[in-house]
Amino acid sequence: MGRINVGGCVPVEDGTSLSYQEFRERYLLPNKPVLVTGLMEHWRASRDWVDDHGKPDLEFLARNFGGSKIQLLQVADCGEREFTDQKRLEMTVSEFVTHWKSDDPERRALLYLKDWHFVKEFPDYGAYETPIFFSDDWLNQFLDSNSWHSSGDTVPSSDYRFVYMGPAGTWTPLHADVFRSYSWSGNVCGRKRWHLLPPEQTPFLFDRHKKNTVYDIYGTVDEFPDFSKTSWTECIQNPGDIIFVPSGWYHQVTNLEDVISINHNWFNACNLHWVWRLLEDDYRDTVASIEDVRDISDDFETLCQRNLAANSGMNYKDFVVFLAGILEMILDRKDNTYLSFDLLSVKSVLLNVVSARVHQDLCDYVIGLLSKIQTILETM
Repeated sequence: MGRINVGGCVPVEDGTSLSYQEFRERYLLPNKPVLVTGLMEHWRASRDWVDDHGKPDLEFLARNFGGSKIQLLQVADCGEREFTDQKRLEMTVSEFVTHWKSDDPERRALLYLKDWHFVKEFPDYGAYETPIFFSDDWLNQFLDSNSWHSSGDTVPSSDYRFVYMGPAGTWTPLHADVFRSYSWSGNVCGRKRWHLLPPEQTPFLFDRHKKNTVYDIYGTVDEFPDFSKTSWTECIQNPGDIIFVPSGWYHQVTNLEDVISINHNWFNACNLHWVWRLLEDDYRDTVASIEDVRDISDDFETLCQRNLAANSGMNYKDFVVFLAGILEMILDRKDNTYLSFDLLSVKSVLLNVVSARVHQDLCDYVIGLLSKIQTILETM
């Protein structure tokens, strides 16, 4: 870790004395990280999932949730790299707990259970309550009542609410979060070390060919000539702390102790432009990757959008369908405190969609949504 240049620390806020407006102005809008304390003591998970020594109560978890089937690619082998991420395995919660408790050194590979859709699987358990600061969550609210459409196929709706758990020494490689969403992560037990990098320094993470980013900031970085220019923001997250990770901040996380955490990815009007910007960038990369078949393709644009959905999780049409659903959602809610801001955010992104390379039918649909938004704004 000697090569890591730490330029600052993540600020800490007492969540019991912080208002939503203050959080919004200090962290959401300026896109800055923060540690929030004092919000997890009443969570059921903080009681049920932790033993008398402050460690994960593995027996309780195995007994109550052991039959859960963790989806393929959800348990990471932290000691083995596979392409740009850690190798993934498939096992049940019971199998994972058995591995964790094993005294056999040959079975003590550092496995880290990630992305367990606990709320989706056990909706009535009530493990925690989402703090008010993170409750304006368009992504998960949309997925709670809609199926996600991708490349013309309807896939079962899921969510971006996860439980992570693993022993000391497990870790997550350097990455920026899916869709360039915000994320929050609350430590039910255990301690983590975080290193975060602001978006303006992202170019320093790429190799000489501008294709790949650093995998492990503590490892060999000889192929990344600008890495020495990075200045990291650091923090130690203790039990009961919730960290807010803003859009586009690359981060690497190490579990210093046996850890259980609850994590959400989410976005709303404050960071919607980040989602669109990433989709645009991914689209350009997709076009470049198949440019050699443009002249022989019957419908090159459709091929690009299909590949974009496969690689990025959605394409332009998916994104517009999502925005249409969000528009209905925010118009139906009772609290209109930020309605004008929300509408203007959606309008701004939809104008960018119109300016992008989209089929005429999609363009017409977007123009209809823009007309609806403008009518509402004029009556406010």
